[in-house]
Order: sequence, then C-alpha cells, then structure tokens
Amino acid sequence: MQDRLAEPLTLADIAAELHLSLYHFVRVFRDATGVTPHRFLTRLRIELARRLLSETNLTIEQITQRCGFAAPSALSSAFLRQVGVRPSAYRKATTG
Repeated sequence: MQDRLAEPLTLADIAAELHLSLYHFVRVFRDATGVTPHRFLTRLRIELARRLLSETNLTIEQITQRCGFAAPSALSSAFLRQVGVRPSAYRKATTG
C-alpha cells in the first residue's frame, strides 16, 4: 500500500491482487492490524501529507495528488480528523 499511495487504490483492487474476496480481505487485515484497510491507508496518506507539508514547498493541490486524495477538500477533512488541524495550519506551525 505504501508504495502506491498516489494511486486511486480501492479495497476491491487490493483484495483482487491478493486473490481474496473483499469481505475476507477486510476481516483478515483488521484481525492482523487492529484497523480496517481503509483506515490504515488513510493514516499512511496523512503521514505522507504531514511530511510533505513540513519538508517541502509543494502546494496543497500537489500534496493532495501525491497522497492519493481525490480533492484538496478530501485531504483537508481527513487531515483535520486525524491531526486536529487543517493542512495549512499544520504547515504554518511546523515551518515557523
């Protein structure tokens, strides 16, 4: 998953690559990690966004694309839920 964060991955695609039904993939993944594959993928994408926000001058649009979110609003909503602040506020706080 981590190598394909920028791609529009679906759980059905991942399950098919592993030759599992979607239901079985989600169950096995959750049993192994304690979280659903969707939540795990979102966490990976937000971790990448955090790094890009603090270490680069990429625009929010560019970061959205590199992290695999459909739109800047999707990145912003997910970022706010997980980190507690919007991406622009996070960038200001981490870059001084």
